[in-house]
Formats: sequence, structure tokens, C-alpha cells
Amino acid sequence: MLKFYKNATFVFLALTAFTLVLAWLCLERVFVSDALFPASESVIPWTLESSTDVFIGGTSSTIVKDSTYGLDYQYRLTEDKKFPFVSQYLRFGEVNKVETLADLSAYSTAKFTVRCVPRNVLAFYLHSFDARVTDPKDRSTYRISTMPFSCDEEWSEVEINLGHLNVALWWLETFDIEVTDSAYALDKVRAISIDASRNGPMNIFAQVEISEFSLNGFDWHYVVVFVVLSGLVWIVFIFWLFKQYARSLVEEVKHKLQKDLPLIAYQQLSIEPHRDEEKSQVLRFMATEYANPELTLDLALNVLGINRSRINEILKKELGFTFNTYLNKLRLAEAARLLSATEDANVTQIACSVGYNNVSYFNKLFKNEYGCTPKTFKNISQSGQGHQ
Repeated sequence: MLKFYKNATFVFLALTAFTLVLAWLCLERVFVSDALFPASESVIPWTLESSTDVFIGGTSSTIVKDSTYGLDYQYRLTEDKKFPFVSQYLRFGEVNKVETLADLSAYSTAKFTVRCVPRNVLAFYLHSFDARVTDPKDRSTYRISTMPFSCDEEWSEVEINLGHLNVALWWLETFDIEVTDSAYALDKVRAISIDASRNGPMNIFAQVEISEFSLNGFDWHYVVVFVVLSGLVWIVFIFWLFKQYARSLVEEVKHKLQKDLPLIAYQQLSIEPHRDEEKSQVLRFMATEYANPELTLDLALNVLGINRSRINEILKKELGFTFNTYLNKLRLAEAARLLSATEDANVTQIACSVGYNNVSYFNKLFKNEYGCTPKTFKNISQSGQGHQ
């Protein structure tokens, strides 16, 4: 069994290391984070377009200072129009490809850090395709879903949940769509934008800086890969462990039966002569009477007519055991042989046949001797014989 434990420990440690490496590899891919800046390195191509209310007769303006590693711009909203606006529009797709849509369904959040001077309230806009009204050539026909956020002179992190945006009521009313229609398609996104409106400062120049803009998500595919692959490996290991344990246990029992004289002596005593008559009487008596549930040291004394100290001396010198220890070994050895050799062996019947009327006590002694219950021993020993 020592070899089994060493092999099992080695394989267990190897599989644990494999599982940890697999978990690390999957974990690296489970959490998806794709930066949008700089645009040249973004996994989703995009182009920055600035837009104001000028095209509807307003006088709002904006100046983009930098859009390489972040977005740094100034803007000024005027009150010429009822709904003035300034928008920094990140249009997905390559330049001049009007109908390009991005699939953002793998992402759950958009994250960025932002600083505003003076304090401001801006809005995150997601522009998605709507089959009923969208005209690819008209930006305003894309469904608009939004979430406001605030910023001030200190850098702060903003996290937008892409799955819980609010479809703009004014957009629904413009296209005569029910206000309860709050769905939007994350797999058909035209653009995202940062918009300023009357919720922020008016008639003054405002500064906005955005950096570390990324789309983040959770890819369940790698979780499934990890669970399935590691599960299969550990199931195979458990199956192998059971087979190896059964084989090792059977081999250990066989070795024990062959090695320990007390466990086979009862089969030989009836045919082997002994020069010491008292020794012969004691050993023959136990070899033939071990199955008697009433057998005790006192009974042996009465039947053999040998005193207590002499019986114990004989057994100790010949076998190295006391009377009760040797008696239990004889009984348990015969029980093991019967369990292994008899296909329809009944544990209760075998316990009685070798001298145990108390099955629970028999189970306890057997487990202490062979490392498993009689029923388990029967199953694995007969299974091991079937594969030999």
C-alpha cells in the first residue's frame, strides 16, 4: 500500500498543478478588457467625429486637443437652441464604411477615468441599429441608449453597465415608438459617444479629459472549458485511484496471508505433527475450534487441561500472539478467504461461520485488520480477480 500512496500522492500533486495552471490560463481569458485608446491599437476600429448643434442652427462649439491616448477637448454650449448639444462620437468601423456595426455583446461594462473643469454632468451614449427606423446614412436614426455621469477637477473612474442603459425618451417620441420599448442591440452598435447638454455648464468654455477608456466583459466559454476539462481529468483520476487502491489492497492482503504464519497455521496444523505434545494440542485445538463462538481461554483450559500461563507461553513463543489476538486472526483470515472466494458471500453469514455473532463487532475487527469493511473487501477482491 505504501507504493500506492506514493503513486497516488504524486499523481494528485501533478493534477493539482495542472488544474492550477489551467485555471490561470482560463482566468487570463475569462475577464475580457479591450482598450479603445490609442485607436491604432484598438481591437475594434473606430474614428472620432465631433458634432454640435450647428447643423440645426445652434452656435455651440468644440475643439479636440488630443485623441491619441485619450480624449482631451474643450467645448462651449450656447442657449441659441432649446436642446443644445456637443458630442464626441466614436464611430466603429473603418473610415468611409458607412454600414459597419460593432458587436459589443461580449462586453458588460465600459470603464474610463475622467476629469472636468468646471464640475460637469455628461452622458454616455450608445448608438445601436434598429431595423424599424435606422437609416445607415442618417446618424440620428440609430437607437440611442444613455447613462449620465458626473465629473469634477479630480480624476475619477466611471463604470457604465452596458446592459442597463436607458433608451432616450426623446428618441422614442421622435420615431413614434412606445416608451416601454427599452431594448437595444449590443451586437449591432454603430458608435458610442460622450455628450454634453444643459445638465452641464452653459455659455462658458468647459474642459473634459478622458483616459483609460476600455470595454470589459466576462467570457463564459473559458469557464466551461475549465470545468469540463478539469472535471474529466479528475474523474479519470478518481476512477484510476479506485482501481489502483483495489489492486493494492488485494495485493497487500495476499501478501499478509502469505507472510504471517498465524493466518495460515490453522490450515496446516491438522496435518503437521508436532514434537511438543502440549504445543500440538493447543495449536490443533484452536485450528479446529476457532469457529466456535463460545471459544474462550477458559474453555480451552477446561478442554485441554493445560494451565493458563502454559497456553499463553506456547502461543507467544510459537506465534507471537496472545490467545485472543491469535483467535481473532484465525477467524479474520478465514473470513477474508471466504469473502474473496465466494461470489455470493453474505457478510452476516460469514461472520457467524467464523465465530462472530455480533456483526458490528466483526466489521470493526475486520476493518482494523485489513483496512476496509468486509463488504468493500469482497467487492474489490472479486473485482481484482475478474481482471486477472
